[in-house]
This record gives sequence, C-alpha cells and structure tokens, in this order.
Amino acid sequence: MEPIFYQEMRSGEEAAVCDLVAHVFNELVAPDFEQEGVEEFFRFANPTALAERMRSGGFVLVARQSGSLVGALEFAMPDRIAMLFVMQRRRGIAKELVARAIEKARSESPTLLKVSVHSSPYAEESYQRMGFRQISNETSEHGIRYIPMELPLERRNA
Repeated sequence: MEPIFYQEMRSGEEAAVCDLVAHVFNELVAPDFEQEGVEEFFRFANPTALAERMRSGGFVLVARQSGSLVGALEFAMPDRIAMLFVMQRRRGIAKELVARAIEKARSESPTLLKVSVHSSPYAEESYQRMGFRQISNETSEHGIRYIPMELPLERRNA
C-alpha cells in the first residue's frame, strides 16, 4: 500500500479538491438531501467559492496517495471544520486531516479550546469516533441537513 502524504492545498488546486468533494458528496451525502440542499451545497463547494474563502482566511489540507487526492479538509478560522471528505473510509485519513488541521489552527490561535463542525447525518458517527459530541439537535438550513458538533480541546500551557 502506497503511503499517504498530507499538505496544504496549493493555489490552483481548488478544482481538483472540489471534484473530490463532489464525488464523495454525491455518493454518500446527497441521497439524504432534497434538491434544494444539493444545490446549496454546490454554491458553497465550488472552485470559485473555495478560492474566495481561502483569500479571506482559513486553509485546506489535502491527503494524497500515489499522486491522487484521497481526502480534503477545509478549516474556517478560528475554530470550524467547513468541509471534510475522503475517498477511502476507515483508513484514518479523516482523523489525520482533523489532527493536522487542529495543530495548524492552534499554531495561529494558541488559545483554541474547541473545534466545531456541522456534520452531515452520514458523517456523524465518524465525528463521534474522533471525539466530537452533538451540541444540539439536527437542523436544516436551505435544504442542508446537519448536526452541530464540537470537539473540546485540552488547554495548552503557555
């Protein structure tokens, strides 16, 4: 098995990241959404919107195996996972992306005490295995179904 490499998304890779996101979303998440939710998701998850968000702060980490993208995580500063999609599940890719995103976010914001995410119903169990806990009931906005979740972080000594 080829090793997996993790790095920040490079400028110009937005389309490749969004292709990966679209593939996984359409396979696993979209079947649980109404058409309005699918359309709203793609207003957010497209190369132009992603590039704009990167200019406004935040970052994307990607996972590569044999030169191909196998995972991507968008982190919206100061404390929110905006997107997390992986091609190969149950291999620790999502967990590693989350761990690396937290470290990067903490390097920019050392007092970070929690990370939040609006989990799709499909991903809720995966986030729970990483230590995230539901903080309120499932809700829906513009057809996007999500469960608000948080991961409390240990306070770091200064």
